[in-house]
Amino acid sequence: EAASAGVKFLCFPEVFSFIGSKDGESIKIAEPLDGPIMQRYCSLAKESSMWLSLGGFQEKGPDDSHQYNTHVLIDDSGEIKSSYQKIHLFDVDVPGNMVYKESRFTTAGDTVVAVDSPFGRLGLTVCYDLRFPELYQCLRFKHQAQVLLVPSAFTKVTGEAHWEILLRARAIETQCYVIAAAQAGKHNEKRESYGDSIIIDPWGTVIARLPDRLSTGFAVADIDLSKVDAVRTKMPISEHRKFDSVWKMTL
Repeated sequence: EAASAGVKFLCFPEVFSFIGSKDGESIKIAEPLDGPIMQRYCSLAKESSMWLSLGGFQEKGPDDSHQYNTHVLIDDSGEIKSSYQKIHLFDVDVPGNMVYKESRFTTAGDTVVAVDSPFGRLGLTVCYDLRFPELYQCLRFKHQAQVLLVPSAFTKVTGEAHWEILLRARAIETQCYVIAAAQAGKHNEKRESYGDSIIIDPWGTVIARLPDRLSTGFAVADIDLSKVDAVRTKMPISEHRKFDSVWKMTL
């Protein structure tokens, strides 16, 4: 359906292939990046001549007790272009008696990833990373990202409070497009995701979203890199940054 609509780059939400009902359940189905699940998506990308952003894939980890939460980027020839292992793990006591401990069964990554594509230079992140602006500053100012990808499965509680605010803040402060594909609805008795898949331009304006936060389907927007350049020219924050010197002064 997306290919028929002319979509050239399709973004999936975090844990797009499997959501378990118990902590650690996904370890049982974790695969290497050359396993059958990812190979199937590589075939789909090639068949549809479409790039795919697959966030939150359960990649086989360093031992039998851990996986990686991996954002995989596949190009339109069906090749894995790059991958990013989620750095910030969700170990949080959410209001409403829900406790999450992602680090129990997931190993954190340690590498920032940005990739060239026909749609601009893409910065890869996953969900909880969104709360750490320094990662996005690094993607913009050290890795020259123009489009930030944020596949997510925000909880209903945190999504209601912070989802759109954080996304728009990251877009505004980095002057990048932000594409945030989001899990939506109740997955089981214990887990419910906020939803609200959204695309934001470098000025912080929402340019596409699904009709309802719990909707399924896809929202479509054009990525116009000239707008990135225009915003950065009119508001030249890269010339005014004093981040490195400020940190030196505080040491």
